[in-house]
Amino acid sequence: MSDTMLKTSIEPSTPVAAGSFGTWTLRFQATGDGLPAGTTIRVGTDTDTDWGVPQFNDPGAAEYATVTAPEGVDVAALTVGVKGFQVEVGSTGLPGGGEIAVVIGDTSGGSPGSRSQTFREHHRVFAVTVQQGGSDEVEAVTDSPVLEIVGGEPVKLVVVVPSELPPGEPFRVLVKAEDAWGNASNGYRGTVTLAGDGIALDNDTIDFSESDAGAGWLEGASADRAGVLRLTATDNQAGLAGTSNPLCVVEHVGQQRLHWADPHGGQLVDREKFAGFFAHARDVAGIQFAGFQRNADVLDEQDLVVQQDVELEFHEPGRFIAIPGYEWSGKTWDGGHHNVYFRRHHQPIHRNAPAETPESVDKSTELHHVRDLYAHYRGTDTIITPHVGGEHSDLKHHDPTLEPGVEIVSSHGAFEWMRRDALARGYQLGFLGGSDSYTGRPGDDRPGHQQRRYSKAGLTGIYCDGVTLESFFEAMRARRVYATTGARIVARADVEGHGIGSRFSTRQQPVVEVDVVGTAPLESVELFRNEELLG
Repeated sequence: MSDTMLKTSIEPSTPVAAGSFGTWTLRFQATGDGLPAGTTIRVGTDTDTDWGVPQFNDPGAAEYATVTAPEGVDVAALTVGVKGFQVEVGSTGLPGGGEIAVVIGDTSGGSPGSRSQTFREHHRVFAVTVQQGGSDEVEAVTDSPVLEIVGGEPVKLVVVVPSELPPGEPFRVLVKAEDAWGNASNGYRGTVTLAGDGIALDNDTIDFSESDAGAGWLEGASADRAGVLRLTATDNQAGLAGTSNPLCVVEHVGQQRLHWADPHGGQLVDREKFAGFFAHARDVAGIQFAGFQRNADVLDEQDLVVQQDVELEFHEPGRFIAIPGYEWSGKTWDGGHHNVYFRRHHQPIHRNAPAETPESVDKSTELHHVRDLYAHYRGTDTIITPHVGGEHSDLKHHDPTLEPGVEIVSSHGAFEWMRRDALARGYQLGFLGGSDSYTGRPGDDRPGHQQRRYSKAGLTGIYCDGVTLESFFEAMRARRVYATTGARIVARADVEGHGIGSRFSTRQQPVVEVDVVGTAPLESVELFRNEELLG
């Protein structure tokens, strides 16, 4: 739709603290000949937002919204799903120059206002579409209003360090001032002091500036002795403190070191936000590997080109790897959702039949069943992993040459039944944790008030030779992985010299040695053989 036919705006347009209550006015002004009778104006967004859902009935309750129009113009408003609302123009139409105003969080009747979404977003769009009366065509308004959502006031400090190092090896420290919703606090300007027994620091303070946006890095740290070490961070003036994840310092680190991955970081709709997705994983979550798994049936060629270019841009061996791939998103009866990972960049993709969208993006690239997916990628440099998401995978379908792991933890929850199903079928799989979210926070997503994601995102611990795409693939295929519910718990297991993911035979009763270092005191460590609790 030509933007000259409908001008839109939002007031106030200043940055909004995530999760805060407020009042905003959306204005829709018709230009030219105006809008005909029966026109519908819809407002939505492009993320899995948890902004409060507008309601038009109870003036004293949260999220109360009101609609005004010029005298003689009839309008009606109603909520659409959990992300937006629509305004319908009555029989008089809306003349050129006429304006409809929707007040979101109207407090005039005692409402506390509207609660903004709980995650940071540089460009939170109020996406406006128009369906003119008598037309079947829905047209987007390209200059839809936007707000910047920023982290709120900090409530704690978060410190992230490597999980495993030898003495004397330099490392970097990530310090975040975090708000109540898990966001880095954009407005934080404090001075943080770091200290840790056994840890030497070239500089023990970080002065946060505007460019840090609540997450800063300190160079030049090293451990001067072996043991389980931790760093503490304090800002006495602000009353903030935090303790790092455990740093296990060993004299002789094995060939494979523990790193952290979010192979299923989720996805975003707006291609302009793809780079910010990986920047968050690297700079704010402080993980080493992340995957952007867009639903294949909605991933058009323009978005795919941008995604693959960004994946290559964030290919930084030794520091961070964006894992090339996508999500084949078939219905459960077609095999269910599966992530596909490539060992090379800019690979063509093969889509599922339409599931997330009513129409096909490209029929020539469709594979209609997970069996077809296996057949296409069998014998190639590709990894596929099943998971629970919008359509959970049906584990009766499995190709061990392609599938070394199964995702059992995400923002959807922790799915022990998926683990039990895999083991009951005799599959030998590593267990994976990830985000699978639409908020752009891979590596550390939180549920907030979302309607369909209920848990803190998971993480995958992965023992690999280094931070490279090749080492990621080698470790995945060797099943040197484990899932957590987001905590950087250090776990090692050894049976007769064989580590996590190993497969071997023995003629004697095996002795299982397990070493687990938690981010907090451990309640228990349990050893299972399939579903049999051994101790």
